[in-house]
Amino acid sequence: MARPLPLSVENLSPLLRWVVPVLVVLLAIALGAAFGLSLALLTLAGGVLCGSIWLLWSSLQGLTGEAPLTLEEALSLGAPSAEEEQKRAVLRALKDLEYERAVGKINDADYASLAEHYRNEAKRLLRAVDDDLGPERERAEKILAERLAARTGAASAASSPAAPAAAAAPRSASAEEPEPEDGAEPAVAKSPSSGAAP
Repeated sequence: MARPLPLSVENLSPLLRWVVPVLVVLLAIALGAAFGLSLALLTLAGGVLCGSIWLLWSSLQGLTGEAPLTLEEALSLGAPSAEEEQKRAVLRALKDLEYERAVGKINDADYASLAEHYRNEAKRLLRAVDDDLGPERERAEKILAERLAARTGAASAASSPAAPAAAAAPRSASAEEPEPEDGAEPAVAKSPSSGAAP
């Protein structure tokens, strides 16, 4: 069974990319002539909104490698983990504790012991969140390295063999110049056409 092509800019024909906006404008003109300017503007705004959502969705598909995303995965992306929720609660408790100390509800000794307890708990939770993200961080770094390698490989294949030799020539000439001492200004090279002696 053939896998359906995902809806993205690359898969749509160039004709369809122009036909849909033109149809929205024509529909807005027709509705504006029949029912007034407000409905025409509303139709144009709806078309722009739908187009913006489609462009954002297409860019997200490009970032994720056009992998299908299920509803459960989409919901889990936005849901915080238990450690993150606990971390927020502990940080909120620290903030409330500082407020209570500032208004005089608790004394400094109680504040110090409670603040130390909450800070230690927050550190533990931060470490737990970082440990949970470890495999995802490694996966993201691997994907990034692969994409960068693919880009540099394509860029080096596109460059001509004469380009590295030309780029190396100025470096070798500048390597012969002595380094300026601390506080001294570097020597400025004059062009031969300027008429000034170096």
